[in-house]
Amino acid sequence: MDRSIEVTVSTVSTSSTGTRQPIRPPSGYEGFLSRRQTAAALGFASEFNVRRLEKEGRLRPVRGVMGSAWYPRAQVLAVREELTVPRALAMPGAGDPAPAAGRWSDAQLIAHLRGRARALDGGASSRPRTPVDLVADTGISIARAERVYRFWLAHDAHPAADEVRGGRTAGRPRAAVPPERRSEARIERDTLLQEMRSADPGVRAAAFEKLRASR
Repeated sequence: MDRSIEVTVSTVSTSSTGTRQPIRPPSGYEGFLSRRQTAAALGFASEFNVRRLEKEGRLRPVRGVMGSAWYPRAQVLAVREELTVPRALAMPGAGDPAPAAGRWSDAQLIAHLRGRARALDGGASSRPRTPVDLVADTGISIARAERVYRFWLAHDAHPAADEVRGGRTAGRPRAAVPPERRSEARIERDTLLQEMRSADPGVRAAAFEKLRASR
């Protein structure tokens, strides 16, 4: 009888520890990272600093079961890049690190526009930079890139701006940039609405959170 009781107790103990399952992200957010995964991705020893970034608004979680927090992977990678890139106080020179995403001043952006980008075909020739180059190179928003680009094109006497105003880019005619009549807030809102139609659930979630925060 003692032997049978011992077997029964062992069986119950094994089954209770084997049924625990990890918490899963909410439906539709399978690519998101948990708070523990986010801490590991950012190199934190604990989840405390992840909570701090959340309070600062640099990480915006989606809530799952039992109040668990889930963060878009792209948002976590952007924060990791910001944490690893030193903040530059002046326009970076040759060999200097670039400012972190979103921390470029208007003067730095204008200086960047005065430079030239490689040709679209990847050849040795170059071309003037565009608002798309500003977004891709510096990580600023589309609305800010368009605003700085319009100001640069209207006021800068640099040869690069003269070339664009003259209507020629890499030896080919360039269409004139139409004046933007929408406000910066309206441009940003329209951009977020367009991102809500993205096939990437992370992009949709980040756009939704920004729209909700702007109300």
